[in-house]
Amino acid sequence: MVKVGIIGCGNIARFHYEGYEKAGAQITHVCDIRQEAATALAQRYGAKASTDYRAVLADPNVDLVSILTFGSTHLEIGLAAVAAGKAVVCEKTLTDGPAASATLARAAAQARTFFATGYMKRYFPAAQQAKKLLAGMGPLVSIHARTWQPFPGLFEQPLPEWEWLRQRPSPVIRNYGGGVLVCGGSHILDLLHWFAGRPLRVSGQMRFRPELDFDIQANALLAYENDAVAHLECCWHSLRFAGYERKGWDERLEINTTDGRLDFYTVKWDEPEKNGALLVHQDAVTGTTTEYRYPAVNPFHLEMAEMLRRYEAGEAPEPSAWDGYVVDETIAAITTSAREKRTVEMCWQDR
Repeated sequence: MVKVGIIGCGNIARFHYEGYEKAGAQITHVCDIRQEAATALAQRYGAKASTDYRAVLADPNVDLVSILTFGSTHLEIGLAAVAAGKAVVCEKTLTDGPAASATLARAAAQARTFFATGYMKRYFPAAQQAKKLLAGMGPLVSIHARTWQPFPGLFEQPLPEWEWLRQRPSPVIRNYGGGVLVCGGSHILDLLHWFAGRPLRVSGQMRFRPELDFDIQANALLAYENDAVAHLECCWHSLRFAGYERKGWDERLEINTTDGRLDFYTVKWDEPEKNGALLVHQDAVTGTTTEYRYPAVNPFHLEMAEMLRRYEAGEAPEPSAWDGYVVDETIAAITTSAREKRTVEMCWQDR
């Protein structure tokens, strides 16, 4: 039985510890800077409680840790976990920048540490089926990818009188390191990387408001080998009834190849048990259209189960630390392109 340590007890933590529990792992140590949060979760599992992540890493009764703190802390904690010989599942984004992410991925590779980045949307059954189908659909032509997430108020004139909007840095920057491109776009960029590979060039455009210190809309054109392209659009919007579930969450990938099209629709990230993700396959060779409708599942739980399986089997994690780096490097390129109004040629640090 794999023994798991949880570092960080914020909103996303429950998806990890519930996933580990369902997969048969044992939660043995819980850490959060808020003593009451660590204690409450530790009592649920009969685990130790700490306020210092170093105590978790020093615990011989911990095999694997989930790092669920803010991205700005991931490099420090991740390097310490590698040095301590722990297997790691680190929530996205891997760190708060590509240089730090490359440093962390390189350290994990050199130590031969099991080190995964937590992009759970790969584990929707619809996404897994899309990956299988793409292998037989011919060369990629284009992808249209969007993540429109409800965040009413950010386009209003004037802005709502929310005190947190006027803090500098705002909680969005302080906690996540960026606006919609980081918070929402990172997941889509991981799917683009998984489906299409690494881009060669990136052109980006971002929308800011002078009253805010974070982006509320981002668009990018990513160029791949053989002249394939991906169009990315991220937006925090006020359209309450948009999207597949008709509740404002509008996240979709349209993947076009020489032999057909895939339409992949996701569901709201923190309510995945309400609806199943949808995949539609249009086969240009046979002229048939097939809908793949799956039961509602929690992709975090599937992700945690697969992480445990891979760790116990001695297999490489997926997504890996290097996969997390690719997303962070691409985010940086989009940001640079938007700021400097030029196309960025990608230069990958692991090559």
